[in-house]
Amino acid sequence: MTLRAKLTVAFALFAAVPMLLPLYWVNRALSDALSTEYGARLESAARAVEGEVRRLSAEAAAGARELARSPELEGLARDRVAGQLDVAEAAARAKEWMGARSLDVLAVAEPNGQVVSSGHLPGRAGDVDPELGALFSESPPGAAVARFVSRATPSGVEPVLALVAWEPVAGDLRVAAGIALGPSFAERLGALTGGDVTLVDQGTARPLASYPAQGARLRAFLSGFLRLPQGQVRSIPLGPLGHDARPLAVVEVTLSAAGLARAETTVVVAFLSALALAVLAATLFGHALAGRITRPLEALRAGALRVAAGDLSRKVEARATGEVADLVAAFNAMVADLASSQARAAAAERVAAWREVARRLAHEIKNPLTPIAMSVETLRDALEGGRPDFKEIFDEGTTAIQQEVRRLKRIVDEFSRFARLPAPELAPVAPEELVDALLALYPAPPSGIRIEREVAPSLPKVNVDRDQILQLLLNLTANGVEAMGATGGVLRIAAVALDGAGAVLFSVADTGPGIAQDQLPRIFEPYFTTKEGGTGLGLAIAERIATEHGGRLSVTSEVGRGATFTLRLPAVAG
Repeated sequence: MTLRAKLTVAFALFAAVPMLLPLYWVNRALSDALSTEYGARLESAARAVEGEVRRLSAEAAAGARELARSPELEGLARDRVAGQLDVAEAAARAKEWMGARSLDVLAVAEPNGQVVSSGHLPGRAGDVDPELGALFSESPPGAAVARFVSRATPSGVEPVLALVAWEPVAGDLRVAAGIALGPSFAERLGALTGGDVTLVDQGTARPLASYPAQGARLRAFLSGFLRLPQGQVRSIPLGPLGHDARPLAVVEVTLSAAGLARAETTVVVAFLSALALAVLAATLFGHALAGRITRPLEALRAGALRVAAGDLSRKVEARATGEVADLVAAFNAMVADLASSQARAAAAERVAAWREVARRLAHEIKNPLTPIAMSVETLRDALEGGRPDFKEIFDEGTTAIQQEVRRLKRIVDEFSRFARLPAPELAPVAPEELVDALLALYPAPPSGIRIEREVAPSLPKVNVDRDQILQLLLNLTANGVEAMGATGGVLRIAAVALDGAGAVLFSVADTGPGIAQDQLPRIFEPYFTTKEGGTGLGLAIAERIATEHGGRLSVTSEVGRGATFTLRLPAVAG
């Protein structure tokens, strides 16, 4: 984070913190005042749930009682006693009666639970239903109780919680009728209480049905900040207590606090609005003041980055006073001194470099001049002495002079190439094209030498001057062939992609005598050579070509096992 940003944040916090403290205490007092009202509303919601459960229990009991006394069921009982009951027809009647009376559970069975007709589980007709047998034996007639009842659904038989009542029927039959407590039940309770309702199986702690109130999201947001009693849940038991003193299921009610939330939200919004205006004003003021303080420092930072990048041509222009103004002036004076020192150092470095080049060039030229001078002196002495073998001496002398003149020409040509290497003209070139063009120059390798080509498939192109890179690779290849000489060997030319680095590696490896370890650090220096008669500029030119292409030329070698020159070039993106 910049200094300007830190100062701006500091001003904003300075305005916000003093206003946040009163907000906490006001909210605390308001929450305590509203807690009593919330408790009363929660108790009222619990009574509403209990009343709805009693109402549904009464409906289930009334449905069982009405059906037990209905002519349809009395007729079924008479037919059964008289032995005239059509079993297939009787099995389907319960489903019709259940739909006509808006019931979710309806079955006619014997006291032991053997089903005569079932609307909620038609396939059980003729079989014993243990759930009905337990209902008849554990619950008194006419009273609806909460029970888990297996009910047929499109996805199969599933248990459902229901309020079920049973009544005896003439002819030793019993009828059980009930109303399921599912999503519609939870929705009705949510509408009655205005809160969140969840029906929970106490045996498995699994929610059976739930209904979120419209204010649930608002309460979830506010409960983390306001002190509303959002965590209070009222549980209303359903069903008889078991041996572990737990009901079959419970209805959990979390009362909607929308009214309470609105009251507290009004206070909070007022405080937050004032806080936002104060923070905004403090932020704008802080930003303006911080900009005035930090602008000269940012200009100094930008100037330091330019100096680090090598730009010493511009001064820092910033309006400042006091110590900051002195700092800006001192920085500009330092940059001016640094530019002057750099210019003097660069001039001295250029003079030293050209002195070294001149010294080396003079040394290289001096070597051929000595045999030339000696050959001329020998010819003059032979001519003045009238020696009879003058023709032979003349031939030997002129031959030596021609050889040394050719050597001088080669030295001058190499120096000219090193000093006037043209700027590369870059274009995308496939690596395999460069390798194939290089191998085309060696259609018939020297005797005893085998050239191997290893180019990976689908290599990315490289952006290079084709002629210069080909010259570089040709120089490396010629050095390898010359190093193996008459002993022969293998020259391997390879090209591979450097995964993850966006580069292509070219390598030229020979199996010649190798390069001594103490000579490797100087192998690319101008005029350093390990070959008799070499100029020492070939590898220096090769390294310069690699550098001007944004690449790197390196060498590894082990005496007696050959040398490997590696050229790394950046690949064309995409």
